[in-house]
Amino acid sequence: MVKGIIKIFVLLMFINVVSAQTTNQIEKKNTELSNIKGEISKLENQLKNLTVKEKESLSTLNKIDRQKLLLGKVIIRLSNQEKQKRNKIEEYNKEIKNIENKIAKLKDEYAKYVVWVYKNGKANDLKYLLMAESVSQALIRYKYLSYVTKQNEVNVTELAESINSREQLKNNLNEEITELTVLEKEKSEEQNKLDKRKEEKEKLLKVLRKNSSSIEDEIDEKRIAEIQIKNLISKLIEEERERLTKLREVKLKNEKAITVPDYNYDAFESFAELKGKLNWPAQNGSVIRKFGENKNERLRTVTLNYGIDLETSAGGNVYAVAEGIVSAIEWIPGYGSVVIVTHKNNFRTVYGHLENIKVNEGAKVKAGNIIGTVNESLEGSVMHFEIWNERNYQNPEEWLVKK
Repeated sequence: MVKGIIKIFVLLMFINVVSAQTTNQIEKKNTELSNIKGEISKLENQLKNLTVKEKESLSTLNKIDRQKLLLGKVIIRLSNQEKQKRNKIEEYNKEIKNIENKIAKLKDEYAKYVVWVYKNGKANDLKYLLMAESVSQALIRYKYLSYVTKQNEVNVTELAESINSREQLKNNLNEEITELTVLEKEKSEEQNKLDKRKEEKEKLLKVLRKNSSSIEDEIDEKRIAEIQIKNLISKLIEEERERLTKLREVKLKNEKAITVPDYNYDAFESFAELKGKLNWPAQNGSVIRKFGENKNERLRTVTLNYGIDLETSAGGNVYAVAEGIVSAIEWIPGYGSVVIVTHKNNFRTVYGHLENIKVNEGAKVKAGNIIGTVNESLEGSVMHFEIWNERNYQNPEEWLVKK
């Protein structure tokens, strides 16, 4: 029984210690969430202040797509918080059940002791000792009576401590339930906003597709987008080097609370050995723009494509082509919502024109995991895919399995 109380005490202490260690991480996540919500509000105001003519433009379509990405990020974060709350609620319910079983047992033992005292009393204790047939037997009986009395005192103390522990656990449980209710409401509101934006986008696409110049403008945006992707890849390379440097410093100092992510890329499958073996990121996708230079006869321009563009079924799933860590989820004009996954051997894969993104930055993915769905653009259901080794872009068709 003492062990049971100690276990509850240790659990509560552990919760407090973990809570203290993760305060900075929670604050950081809350700040990030607040910043995302700030961006959503800013875009909301921009969309509200547009004239009727301005609303029917590629710029408005981009704003809607960007807001969809941000709303999706908020919903995923809220879903993760929801999951954590449900896990905590389950843990608290289990502990409360365990401690209530202990309380019932302690009460039962105390009731038996009260009955025993009532039947025997102190006078009977003395009579019980005097009836011993020898001094050694009397000593044994004395020790037994002392043990019963002492054990009862221990039981009473344990009972009081168990009841206090139960009340604390119940208070914690009620707090988690209240916070979960708030999260569920907030998530529902954000989902309603996202659904509204999807409806607005469908209407706008119908209008813009009647204007061929809008489609040409969207294709032309990709020239700028490729430069932004290249810069983002360079930024991720530098961030990875900084992460490794900080991680080495933390390990050298033997710090217990490691705040730097420890991604074990060495444990992943070698990306370099997968050339010609990678599954396609979208099923039944056909290449409509190849890797390298692509000429636009109508615009008389040449666009350098760092990857390939795949036309696929509307709302089709997009899959990770290999094991890795999601290192960035960004919005880039021309390619919309973009997910970048970092793999072993300093390789990175880029997935553009996505929606309904299912992953978070820092999440581990395996080959075949769904990372999102293909977003509907003016061109139709077209996704963009790139492969990079350090700062060098690769021809994806040389890496993907032959159809």
